[in-house]
Amino acid sequence: MARRVTQKTARNQPRQSRSRVTFELILDGTIRILDQEGWDAATTSRIAEVAGVSVGTLYQYFGNRDAILEALQTREFERATQLMQRVLANPDHASDRNVARAVIEELLRMYRASPALHRILALEGMRVTPTERVLAFDIQIVNAIKAFLQLAGSRIRRKHVDGAAFVVYQSVRASMLAYLLESPSGVDDAALVEELTDLIVTYLTGAEEAKPARTRREARA
Repeated sequence: MARRVTQKTARNQPRQSRSRVTFELILDGTIRILDQEGWDAATTSRIAEVAGVSVGTLYQYFGNRDAILEALQTREFERATQLMQRVLANPDHASDRNVARAVIEELLRMYRASPALHRILALEGMRVTPTERVLAFDIQIVNAIKAFLQLAGSRIRRKHVDGAAFVVYQSVRASMLAYLLESPSGVDDAALVEELTDLIVTYLTGAEEAKPARTRREARA
């Protein structure tokens, strides 16, 4: 059965600069509430108060708080897509390891900028966001990784590039979301970045030696 999303989507997509500002104020106000008070406190009236707009103005843009969460999901999709495109196209990264590390660090930085939001999106995102939009985002990111792998050529030892791009994306995403949701004992941001970087570089290139020598010595200590 097709899910109903018409009542959840944003009512007015802002086009004028003033409307866009109001739209963003509502989204940013919601994030502040999630970080400081939690999802249960994020009622439409509370969101309007924190955003500095009237409840009536909020309802001009959003039918309910699920619609706000969906808009936040869409904005995060756009930010993640821009991040991936920027990092994968950056010629300053001299090695495959630097590229992998940069992607992971930037994604983690994005999540850390609004951790409560990403925890809620991990739990509620599929409920409020149309499946086709989620799938379109996944395909876009996998294709960006695939394009990078194809340009890397012989450095990549995986023969099935489509499969490798999918595995890289899902491995990083699943690990990062689990880390944010579970806060595992003994794992901090630096450890997560290091382990995921090793995972991706070794999987794609088989190059354990690509890890800096100093770090390898420290790992054996």
